[in-house]
Amino acid sequence: MLRYIFLYIFLLAVSSSVAADSPDHPLLNRYPGSSVAEFQTIGYERFSLPTGLPADGVGLDFPTLDLIGDLTRHTYRLRGVSTLKIYENYKAALERANFKIIFECALDECGSQRQIKALGASLAINNSVFNNWHDPYYILAEASGEEHRTHVAIYMGGNDNDAAIHQAVVEEVPINRNLIKVNTDYMNRPPKEMAGQVEITAAERAEDHSLLSRYPGARIREFTHEEYQQFTLPTGTVSAYRNADDFDNVQLIGDLTKHFYLLENVSTLKVYENYKNALKTADFEILYECSLGDCGSSTDVRALGALIATTGNVYNYYRDPYYLVARRDTLTGPAYIGLFIGRYRAETAVQQVVVETRDAQVDLIAINTDLLHRELEESGRASIYGIYFDTNKSEVKPESKAAMDTVADLLEEYPELQLYVVGHTDDVGAVEYNVSLSSDRADAVVKRLVTEHGIDPKRLHAAGVGPFSPSAANNSEEGRKLNRRVELVTRLP
Repeated sequence: MLRYIFLYIFLLAVSSSVAADSPDHPLLNRYPGSSVAEFQTIGYERFSLPTGLPADGVGLDFPTLDLIGDLTRHTYRLRGVSTLKIYENYKAALERANFKIIFECALDECGSQRQIKALGASLAINNSVFNNWHDPYYILAEASGEEHRTHVAIYMGGNDNDAAIHQAVVEEVPINRNLIKVNTDYMNRPPKEMAGQVEITAAERAEDHSLLSRYPGARIREFTHEEYQQFTLPTGTVSAYRNADDFDNVQLIGDLTKHFYLLENVSTLKVYENYKNALKTADFEILYECSLGDCGSSTDVRALGALIATTGNVYNYYRDPYYLVARRDTLTGPAYIGLFIGRYRAETAVQQVVVETRDAQVDLIAINTDLLHRELEESGRASIYGIYFDTNKSEVKPESKAAMDTVADLLEEYPELQLYVVGHTDDVGAVEYNVSLSSDRADAVVKRLVTEHGIDPKRLHAAGVGPFSPSAANNSEEGRKLNRRVELVTRLP
């Protein structure tokens, strides 16, 4: 320990110009007149110090002394002093403090220009000596104190009248391994999600699509809805340099709903797994999915997400991407869902598109009790397109028998079920007349279920809403056809 004190006092005595608040290492203060250009200290770090020149004489594979300890590095700069004088002073001070010189080199002994630069860079904080490679000197020394061993390495190089000193001190002190504490009580706590799961409010759920809720904690950034629209849904990777006809897709026509959600501090993987699980639980078929690098390059990923995004752009939310397309049959035709999930910094974005297709032959769709019940359970209502009436008439036509039998079977299979039977019309004609006609048609359906199928009339309530709740736009025959329907709506007991 005395030798360290002697070295410090010696250098301090010849350094009258050293600033009182300098960040010099306590073991070595700077050469008089030099200034600190860079400084670094790291507790318990791995560091290698060159102990000689490359064995092949031409390469950069220096033999090294590999150490672990507290590392302190300085870069000093000064003018008007030769690198030789700096070197002689450092070497003399180290020897007086009984440091053992392990390796040293001077001038051409330090190798070629390339090797000299690499030698100095091994100590430099910014990994370069820049132009300070002229007239080089290098010295590596070690000493053992009462508590630990210390290594000092110093590189000195000049350029014109300037000199740079790159100094590294490694103190091989024992590591303190008691800095981190484990709270074992935490392991007996409920999982984070069980302890404080964010709930989706009724107001938030009302803003989501009826088929699919948002991820808890997500907020809507953009939303669009279009009735009876064409849409191309990618079912494969997309190249940004190809057009829409060059990648796998499904061409759809139906009601198009898009949501752009944002949430914080949740991984794209966790969001993706939750959406995928919800869709599979609801009997959706996964038509296509990709994750991370399988979705293509970053440019391709952005192009893929843009095709379903509300704004046609995923912006910066393309990192850690996941994408899937799912399909499930409904009473009115197949429903398709596309999801693109990407991250930017701590935010995760969900681009969601739902396409509810409308079969051109929707009145020919076969319904069954399972499909009807599932629709009522999930949406609270189900449209029946197989019940027919003549124009401006309310009598149920004989060709409605299959649909009427299915509704009766549903009521018999689920005796606790109570329903509103709601008549709907298109928007052709007077509003008052259409409301009255839709009410008469609903009454006729209830009467047929009661008289011909023995259903308790207390379980059914007829109502007509005319054109007030359309399923599609009335500006086309296809849309008007969809609006002329009977709808079953779940009643509370």
